[in-house]
Amino acid sequence: MSALLDSGVQRGAEVRCPGCTRFIPTAVACPHCFCGPVPPERYGAARELLKSGVDRFALAGRTAALEPAQVEVLAARYARQWGVALRLIEDARRIEPRLLQRGFVGDMEDAWAARLPMDEAVLAESIAPFSPLPDSLAYLSSKAPDANLRDMAALAWVHQGTFSQDARATVRYLLLQDGRVAVEAMLALMHWRNASSLRLTSEERERIRLLALGVLDMPDIGARAAVAWTRVSREAPPDAVLTALHRGLYGTDPEVRFECALCLRDEVEVAQALDSPDAATVTFARRTLSEWGSPRLFLRLMREGDERFVQEVLQDLPFPPPEGALEALLTVSVRTVGSLADDLLRFAKRRPFHDWGLEDQQRWARWARSVLRALPAETALHFFGWAAAPGESTEPPEEEEMEAVWCFLEETVHAIERGAEKDRVACFKDFLFVYFLHHAGVDEQRRLNDWARDPHSGEALLEALMIFPSWREQARLPATGLEHAARLLMAVWEGPDQHLLVEPMSRVTRQWSAYSGREVLVDAVWRRFQSHPSERSLLLRAFASWRDRLWEKQREAEPDALVRFQAWWRLDPVGLYPHVEPLLADAPLDVLPARLRSLWAAAEEIAGTRPRTASLSVSKGAWALLRAVESDDPRHVQQMEAELAYFESRLPAFEQRVRATPSPPEESNIHRDFLDDTHDALRMMRERRDRRREREAYEREREVERQVAESRRRDQERQIEQARRAAEALEAARLVEHGQQQAWALSDALRLMTDVQPQVPSRPMDREVLFPGTALPTLLHYARMLKALQGGADVMKLFEVVGLTPVTWATQANAWGQAMVGRTELALRFAELLQAPWA
Repeated sequence: MSALLDSGVQRGAEVRCPGCTRFIPTAVACPHCFCGPVPPERYGAARELLKSGVDRFALAGRTAALEPAQVEVLAARYARQWGVALRLIEDARRIEPRLLQRGFVGDMEDAWAARLPMDEAVLAESIAPFSPLPDSLAYLSSKAPDANLRDMAALAWVHQGTFSQDARATVRYLLLQDGRVAVEAMLALMHWRNASSLRLTSEERERIRLLALGVLDMPDIGARAAVAWTRVSREAPPDAVLTALHRGLYGTDPEVRFECALCLRDEVEVAQALDSPDAATVTFARRTLSEWGSPRLFLRLMREGDERFVQEVLQDLPFPPPEGALEALLTVSVRTVGSLADDLLRFAKRRPFHDWGLEDQQRWARWARSVLRALPAETALHFFGWAAAPGESTEPPEEEEMEAVWCFLEETVHAIERGAEKDRVACFKDFLFVYFLHHAGVDEQRRLNDWARDPHSGEALLEALMIFPSWREQARLPATGLEHAARLLMAVWEGPDQHLLVEPMSRVTRQWSAYSGREVLVDAVWRRFQSHPSERSLLLRAFASWRDRLWEKQREAEPDALVRFQAWWRLDPVGLYPHVEPLLADAPLDVLPARLRSLWAAAEEIAGTRPRTASLSVSKGAWALLRAVESDDPRHVQQMEAELAYFESRLPAFEQRVRATPSPPEESNIHRDFLDDTHDALRMMRERRDRRREREAYEREREVERQVAESRRRDQERQIEQARRAAEALEAARLVEHGQQQAWALSDALRLMTDVQPQVPSRPMDREVLFPGTALPTLLHYARMLKALQGGADVMKLFEVVGLTPVTWATQANAWGQAMVGRTELALRFAELLQAPWA
């Protein structure tokens, strides 16, 4: 009796038919498959007989004729297999309460009843090694030995909203099936936890619409089906869907009410979900109400909002924000540690400050007064940059708007002043600092003056001042910013401790020597140079990289290079040498002697104080004289020879003074006296031309060698290319031959499976379709396939011709074997066809 109960034979007053496994009344023939009545205790034996090939119409008699011992053995074998299936069915019973519909366990029982009995080896292979399965939907959805159990686990997992991509793919596949499982898949996918992240195809959308309309009247799932229909449809819902939605909205299930409220945009009902114990539900409700612009949400946010509340509201908040949203967000920010600065900054940047109304601008200004100075310096600067950035309108901003911007500016000054040195440096290097400089007034200029003299952050500020004119164009600031940049630079320079700015300013001007707008700054330095003679030495050192441009301005004022040299070389703190190059560069041969005489005189004047600088300058002059002596212009040959004689007559005494005078610390960067260079220049005046000719001959030889090497390289490349083309031609020929062989094999297989016929009289049994829809539907097809295989044809080509694979061939062969076991005449005819000749 235990085996009877455990085999799933009885269900109430009904028993399973061993022929079709459907439940029928006891002791009657099956009205579905016409199998005779079989006692329930012999059900397992009857299934074993049916599996062995006994016809279902004779099954009742054959089962009744079995000996009791045979019945016991067959029933025990079936009960053992059913016990294996029952353990899987118990796992399904644990999963079914997590689904919205019932009946999945019964479907699974029916499926196993139809499959059993089966070969012991096949059963062991399909579900072994079998052990108690863990109660984990993730495990069961991917590793359960039964397909129905895997599908149920995937459905339950997607219902929970914590699924994997594989599980969701499984559920999307089930959506396209039939019956209960498709409806469950629809409900799982269209749950609010899943629908927002799901991208459905048009086929899936239409499938959901059809499934939903078919179950609207079902009391347990009708409202959920209406929700699914609404979420995949873009048109207005029909009356039946609206009725189902309202029925669910006023029902008792809070989950269904929430779903229906979302579809009906019922703000009151959705707002009740804000008190849900489920954090995910609260988050979704906040985001949804934020998207709707719900005043209820903003009032609650202002009253009890925290950092997470604000972040969730900002995710879907429409723009421009609805009325009350900005006030609520700023209110929560003021009372929150950290002030939600990063989140509010991203929110603010979605719209330029100038596009907000004056009332909202004042709200932002009040928020800045309360919060901005306590924020990190760089964050405060980013808020100010957003507020100060010019809008698209060409009209000047109103006074109230500028007052709001000044609030941001003043609080940003405090934030930068309060920040650490590294934070201050980061602000100075930020592009948004251009707006700070543009709006800097007298008070801010005093702060800039102090910051510029800071040993850690001063250089970064000077760098920002240097590139301010260039950044001004990118920031779309008015052209008046150029003059403002010059005023800021001079305001920073003005005052005591100017020596602290010399070295950092020199480095900055060297680094940022080429950019747009520099000319205005150069003009400002030049005006300072002219109006403050006492600062000229510091200015020349601080703006050393601009020396050429300042020199150009001096040239505009004084075109005579000799006069400029005599006026500047004593002034420059670096000394004589920086002025030698401007004096001698591109000097015409007719004026060069006078410039050289002035250079010799200046060098002799400082030889007693800076001997190496003097010697270096003389060496420079000697090289200039060398270039002049090598000139081919006959008009100046005698003049240059005279100048060379003058130089040679003064050189010994000058050399003696240089060697006798110790070098001061100011010349520590000049490591030698360069007298040897001067002597080399004298010697090279005689040897230079010969060396040049030798060098030209050497270059011609190198060019010939290069051309020879290039010719060899081209020959090698040509040979490699020829070898490659030959290899490609050989490979192409091999592929053509292989293709011909494959075509011949396929043609032979096609002939064997279509043209060859048995040389015996035909019978109707030969063309009787026993397996419709398969590759081998008739006995003639099956015999022709075996005859072709016996003839040694290419197996895979035969499979390809008839549309088989090794797996489907095994299935077909097994099916034909079972058919011949049940029909003796079929087996005899098959043997006759195989023994007959085929042509």
